[in-house]
Amino acid sequence: MSIHIHHVDPGETVDDQAALEQFQKQWATYQKLVDHDAVASKEAAAVLHDTLAAVPEPFDFLDIACGDAGQMKTALAGTKVRHYQGIDLSEPALDLAAKNLEGVPFRVGLDHGDFVSILTARQDPSDISWCGLSLHHLKTDGKRSLLEALCGSTSEFLLIYEPTKLDGEDHDGYMKRFTRVNKSAWTFLTPEEWEQIYHHVSTCDLPETAATWTTLGREAGFTEARQIYLDPTGFYGLYRYDR
Repeated sequence: MSIHIHHVDPGETVDDQAALEQFQKQWATYQKLVDHDAVASKEAAAVLHDTLAAVPEPFDFLDIACGDAGQMKTALAGTKVRHYQGIDLSEPALDLAAKNLEGVPFRVGLDHGDFVSILTARQDPSDISWCGLSLHHLKTDGKRSLLEALCGSTSEFLLIYEPTKLDGEDHDGYMKRFTRVNKSAWTFLTPEEWEQIYHHVSTCDLPETAATWTTLGREAGFTEARQIYLDPTGFYGLYRYDR
């Protein structure tokens, strides 16, 4: 099966350009986090798989900020997915995604461009949409606007996996907790890699509380919004928004 990468010219400034540039420069460090399951990506992928496996009818699946789609082959295995559409700003990541998705029994499309611009102008609806660790780069109003666009273009439900603050926790408190919990646990990182991650989180990450994540979904037009998974460290929550 041939997988085509569609290059999209957004024609405007990317809202989270700094975060995406940081991500591209630090791909190897980010991959270490994934390989060591430091952000509970395997557990989140298992919840995603179980949720999708319970969908009884064939569905079209949208993967927002898909990266290299490294876990999607496993997450979608045994489900009734008929078409996978990935979006990412990193062309090297999409080249890896095309390789990782070779041989899958469903159709695959990949869009190269800014996911905010693509989703805002998107005409083709998806049944189910997914975004992992990317919406938190947007300010709160930007998150709400993007969720509104996704509500309009998703027919069944949306799942997102995002950093989560504690109730009443400000950004300084979040960073202190992030350092206290993770610095001694992520021993697989070099000091330079830890500084890269800390700089990224402190300057680019804008997490919300669980209550805000769910409220934003309802404000965007989803009829139901709830947290369905929280990782053991309490930093990453998986949220489901139903139409």
